[in-house]
Amino acid sequence: GAVPRLVGARLGDYVAATGEKFAADATMENSPGMLFDALVLPDGEAAAEALAADAHTLEFLRLQYWHCKPILAFGASEALLADGQIPMTMVNGEADPALVLADAAGADGAIADFIATLGQPRQFGRENDPPRKGTVP
Repeated sequence: GAVPRLVGARLGDYVAATGEKFAADATMENSPGMLFDALVLPDGEAAAEALAADAHTLEFLRLQYWHCKPILAFGASEALLADGQIPMTMVNGEADPALVLADAAGADGAIADFIATLGQPRQFGRENDPPRKGTVP
């Protein structure tokens, strides 16, 4: 029953490395991260670099994280987590069960884990008010 939306830096068509076109129907500027139930970040060095260069992307990512939403990061987009100062563990040091990292070889398993995470309550263990030093801009 999920309804995916492609949120980009701008409205319009994006072209995948395979040549397939995708249309963004929202932008990170006009649709903040907390409005969405989860986030999937794409693989690809060029995509990750372009997203990291846009402050709206990092804000969108941080809002997803601080609102305790699941995040799936493929390959090169793991660097976006570092750029967004997203902790790789919970405040107590344990692995974050709603932060799923994957490469192309493990995509099927990661997607299954991500779908299972969507069915769980949000990860309120991420909440830390005020946030830890170095975890937000």
